[in-house]
Amino acid sequence: MKKLFILAAASVASLSAMTSCGQGSAKLTTYEDTLSYAVGTDIGYMAFQLDSTMNPDILAAAIKDAFAKKSTMTREEAGAFIQEYMTVGMARRNAAAGKKFIEEAVKDGAQTLPSGLAYKIDKQGGDRKVALGDSIYVNYTLSLPNGQELQKSSDAMLLDAQHLIPAWLEGVPLIGEGGKITLFTPASLAYGEQGRPGIAPNQALKFDIEVVKVVPGTPDTMPADK
Repeated sequence: MKKLFILAAASVASLSAMTSCGQGSAKLTTYEDTLSYAVGTDIGYMAFQLDSTMNPDILAAAIKDAFAKKSTMTREEAGAFIQEYMTVGMARRNAAAGKKFIEEAVKDGAQTLPSGLAYKIDKQGGDRKVALGDSIYVNYTLSLPNGQELQKSSDAMLLDAQHLIPAWLEGVPLIGEGGKITLFTPASLAYGEQGRPGIAPNQALKFDIEVVKVVPGTPDTMPADK
């Protein structure tokens, strides 16, 4: 925790410089400036992976307050809050927010499956349907419920439990080749209570998926339990 605070102080000093420039990057005129920016870049990536919803402007403001000895928190209080937030607090808040996210999607016209997955079929696609064991070529966007985009990609993948989360296994077969679907995904069908880098515990997710091409699987590629 002590190391985290030391690195955070250095990184947000860099963030403060970026903010004062009013541009997308800081003006680096000295070796120390470059060091600050390098440390800030490293911590920025780390902070995003830890919790991508953090506000960098407030982070920078807190460091300025600490430097001016005007902080409303002691280091001990800050450390205790971070510890609580990153364990019990975050998981609890995300669970409640995820439930509301799915409920709002249903109110807005999404259909649901018994598992709790909500979905909207934006385009049904052709007669060649997606099935477990198929290879699929897709364009997709992964977003948080607040609309923040985490990933946008074109990829080829095998539709089986070893490669994809349960939401994809249930949702993608609802459309055919050329189809488009939006999945409003509860954490239980994504990355669960553990989360993963960049995705917090109990985090609900939204996937916008276009199936560009379907390559039918063979019995050898089908999951053993299907």
